[in-house]
Amino acid sequence: MAQASKGALGFCFLNPAQLRNADQALQRNRDTAFDYIDRVLSAESGSQVVVSHEMLGNRPALVCSIAERALDQHDFDHVVISGYSRLQSSYHISAYSQWFFRDRKKLNEDLKILAGYNLDWRKFTALERSLLALSLVGQDRNWFGNYQRFCGGVKRLGGSVSVVSSHIPTRSLPYSLLAHFLSSTGLSLELDDLSSFDVRKNLSFNQALIHAMSAHLSALRPCQQSFFPGPHEGNRWLFRVCSRLSVADQLMAEFDALFSPCLQQSLVGHLDSRASSSNQQYCELMSVDFNYFKPSDQASLLSENELIALAGDIAQSRNSEDIEQFNGQVENACMQSMRAEIVSS
Repeated sequence: MAQASKGALGFCFLNPAQLRNADQALQRNRDTAFDYIDRVLSAESGSQVVVSHEMLGNRPALVCSIAERALDQHDFDHVVISGYSRLQSSYHISAYSQWFFRDRKKLNEDLKILAGYNLDWRKFTALERSLLALSLVGQDRNWFGNYQRFCGGVKRLGGSVSVVSSHIPTRSLPYSLLAHFLSSTGLSLELDDLSSFDVRKNLSFNQALIHAMSAHLSALRPCQQSFFPGPHEGNRWLFRVCSRLSVADQLMAEFDALFSPCLQQSLVGHLDSRASSSNQQYCELMSVDFNYFKPSDQASLLSENELIALAGDIAQSRNSEDIEQFNGQVENACMQSMRAEIVSS
C-alpha cells in the first residue's frame, strides 16, 4: 500500500530485536535508548508515516516515548497510536499456532505446570496444555490496562497525540480493517480500491506440522538438540514443508477422535469469562463494541479445582497407546516431508 500511494505514505516495520534493546535502554535511562528509533524516523521523508510492530501493543511506555520523540525531535505535527485487540483466548491460540508450538522453553514450562498438578502431559495436545497452563497460572493480555497506560502516557502531550483502537474484524462482526485504520488515524491516501490491500488473515501453518513438531519437541530431554526452527525462525522453510504434507493431512482425520474438542472449548470459555470484566472496561474506554468480547452462552468461569477435575477426567478418557501411535505416525510423515524439502534445495 505504501508503494501504491506513490510517496504519500511512508511505512516501516520495526526490527523486534532493536525494539527490545530500545525498551530495555529506556527502562535503564540509557542515552542510547532512541538511537534505533531516531534512525528510523530520520530516514522517512513523507508527510505521513506508519511505524509498526505487533510487540509495541504490550509496551505502552515505549510507544508513548516514541510519540513524544517524534514530536520533539523529528518535527511530527501529530501522532496517532492505533491498535487492534482480540479475545484473549483467540490471541493465545494464534500465538501458539505461530510461535509457541515450536518454542521449547514454553513447551517445557507447560509440562512443569501440568506435572505440578499430577496431570499426565502426554494425554493432552500441546495447545490444550498451553491453554490449561494459562488458565491455571498464566496472566491474560490486559487490553484495558494497556490502553489506560497509552492514554495516560500521552495525556501531557495534549492534542498532539491521540489513541484509537478497535477489535479485529471477524466473520460475525466484519468490517474493512484497512478502511477503519485509515479513517481512525486520519491518514489520507488517494487509492481507488482498498480491497486488494485488505488482507484479513495471516498465513497459517498446517495443523499436522504444528501437532508433530510440538509433540516431538515436548518429548525431548532438555539436553537433546533439535534441528527444528524455533519461534520466528525458518518460516518460509516450514511453509514449504507444509506444502508436502498431503499424507499427514489424511492422518489428521483421526485427530478429533483422539482429542475431543470439549476440553479446548471449556478452557476457551473459561478464559473469555475471566477476561470479560476488564474487556468491558477497555470497550468503554476506547468506544469499542463489547459484543465481540462477550463470552458464549456455554462459557463459564471455572475454579482451580474444577479445571483440574475437568483435565483429569479428559486424561482418564484418553488412551495413551493410541495417542503415542498417532503422534508417531504424524511425526514420521512430517519428518519425511522435511527431509524431502532439505534434499530438494
